[in-house]
Amino acid sequence: AQVPRAMVSKASKILFGIGALLALGGIICFVVGSVTGAKGIEVKFVAADKSSFTLPVSGAQCGFSLYMKRGGDCDDVHSKITVSGPEGKSLANGMTLVKDCKINDNAEWGKEEDLVKVGQFAIPEKNGTSNTLTGMYTVTSPVALWAVDMCGQVFKSARGILAFLALLVVAIALLVIGSILCCVGCCVLSSDKPNFSSRAAELQA
Repeated sequence: AQVPRAMVSKASKILFGIGALLALGGIICFVVGSVTGAKGIEVKFVAADKSSFTLPVSGAQCGFSLYMKRGGDCDDVHSKITVSGPEGKSLANGMTLVKDCKINDNAEWGKEEDLVKVGQFAIPEKNGTSNTLTGMYTVTSPVALWAVDMCGQVFKSARGILAFLALLVVAIALLVIGSILCCVGCCVLSSDKPNFSSRAAELQA
């Protein structure tokens, strides 16, 4: 017994509809993933355009990178920056501001922000322990600085990239499944078309 044409047509329309919805979902996932990934790799400043600021450290922390506007004397600024923290820690007592002038000068985001890296300092350990010395760290400089949480930025970028990759996989899967369903719908629809040549031969006989 042949399947009624109305049922075949309805089935093909359902396949087309589901395929189109899945393809649309794939496109949406790709767009959302792109936006999420872009936000993830954006540099987040914990202090911006300030010559004196305080950086709170409440847990495990790598340290902070410091940037200044291009065009200034990076070496001179580096030599005049002071950093002080809890338990009397400072650049003169247990802390080091590693000079990094112009090493990161080619970073694209640095070009966009018109900044150049001055240096970076690590958070020391609490006396007598291997734990991070938490508390408030004060930075002073003769010029305005921008500060970036080193580990926080790395983790933020990694999360953004992983989120993008995950959504990209989902988007590809949805697009592939949607395409397959649309192809199946086409096959179902084409198989139901009447064979006019065979019909004409039957009439002539």
